[in-house]
Amino acid sequence: MSERFISRPDGARLRIMDHAARLSVPAAQAPTLVLSNSLATDASLWDDVIARIGARVRLIGYDTRGHGASTSPGASTTLATLAEDLFAVMDACGVDKAFVAGISLGGMTGQQCALTRPQRLLGLIACNCRASIDAAGIAGWEQRLEVLRTGGIDALAAITLERWFTPEYREANPQTIERVRAMIRTTTPVGYEACVRAIQALDLLDAITDIQMPVLLVAGEQDAAASPAAMQAMQKAISGARLEVLDPCGHLSSVQRPDDLAALIEEFIHEALASQ
Repeated sequence: MSERFISRPDGARLRIMDHAARLSVPAAQAPTLVLSNSLATDASLWDDVIARIGARVRLIGYDTRGHGASTSPGASTTLATLAEDLFAVMDACGVDKAFVAGISLGGMTGQQCALTRPQRLLGLIACNCRASIDAAGIAGWEQRLEVLRTGGIDALAAITLERWFTPEYREANPQTIERVRAMIRTTTPVGYEACVRAIQALDLLDAITDIQMPVLLVAGEQDAAASPAAMQAMQKAISGARLEVLDPCGHLSSVQRPDDLAALIEEFIHEALASQ
């Protein structure tokens, strides 16, 4: 894996991880898959999936601004800016077109990419995400920001892990929970708030009816943050979209169900390329 950093016009600095060295074919012959992480994680959110994807797909990960080793210049951003960050990652890696896979915030970013520059996407894999937010959801994010301000990142990590994983999963998988907790701790308060502001403005459900490309939606049956019902509404809005519901699975399908998610992604890429 090669690592590099790029600077964005507004002062953000993004870390990119290019896994081209694992390819068994020339990079020019391999489809590219760009992986976008959720709020309060980093690119390592995808590690278990990367380990299971075949060596004929070029994989590129990056830390969303304000997460992991990436920086955010302020406490506010938009999905449009996050989409432009993803395209800048592609540009830095010399990639004109790619499949995009995102979890939670990454899935929202992927939707925005599909709307902003559809000519640059070969297909979209949107996991554990929503296309819109209601007043209760907006208020819930304000409450989590208050937890961060008053209790710090450890307090935020505690309530986040409760939201992402069922009590049964947390009890049975303490090492995994600690790995995710460590990811949450790498998130800067400024970066967290910036991306929360992007989520609070989420209003894509009507717009995604314009998406005309292969789309795979992946939901978790026990996902309290992006329910299967919310993702079924997305499936209805996007012509030809396929929805898979993993059970059991909470909010982070790449962590809880990496075998199944990797298999779904590889099947989706193969079918999308065959149909072009």
